[in-house]
Order: sequence, then structure tokens, then C-alpha cells
Amino acid sequence: MFTYIRQLFSHKNTRIFVLGLASIVSCFAVGIRSAGEVQPITLIEAGSADLTGDINDDGAVDLQDIRIILEIAQGYREATPEELRADPDQNGAFTVDDALRLLAALPTR
Repeated sequence: MFTYIRQLFSHKNTRIFVLGLASIVSCFAVGIRSAGEVQPITLIEAGSADLTGDINDDGAVDLQDIRIILEIAQGYREATPEELRADPDQNGAFTVDDALRLLAALPTR
């Protein structure tokens, strides 16, 4: 029995145990420190639109863009990733509020 315990705590086994414990502790410490820095990537961060609110990418924010936003907001169709990059309030979803903001910002003729 004494020889088994002596083999268990041999220099080689102790060194392997200490190195394994050190690597686990360091990985845990690095993970805890960097966990607060991790932020989700949204479609808006993945790419950028030249003109916010220009959903159909024709170079201008107009009634066509507002119509597309309302269609998506009401569930008549799904937004593409390219359309989501032009989301007016940059929250990753089209709502009626987005359409109202764009409508209010349209120049009057």
C-alpha cells in the first residue's frame, strides 16, 4: 500500500498534475477576463450601407424604401441581409417606427 501511494506521488506524476492544473487555471483566467469583451456580431456590424434607410439601394431614401420597410414589418416578406444593413435605427429589424422616421425625414416638395 505504501509503495502504491509513493508511486502515485512520484516526481513525474506530480509534475504532470501541476502542469495540468496550471493550464486549466490559466485558461479559466483568460476566459473570465475576455468574456466581458465578447460582443455579438449583428448583420449591421458585418457590413455597412452607404445610405441608412436606402433599402432598395437606388441611391436615395424615398417612398419605395418606406413601402419595403412596411412590407417587411407587417410580415409580407423577409428582409435580406443587404436590406438589414440599411436599417434606419441600426437595431437589425424593420418596424413601423422605422418607416415613420423615414417618412418624416423625406423632403417636402
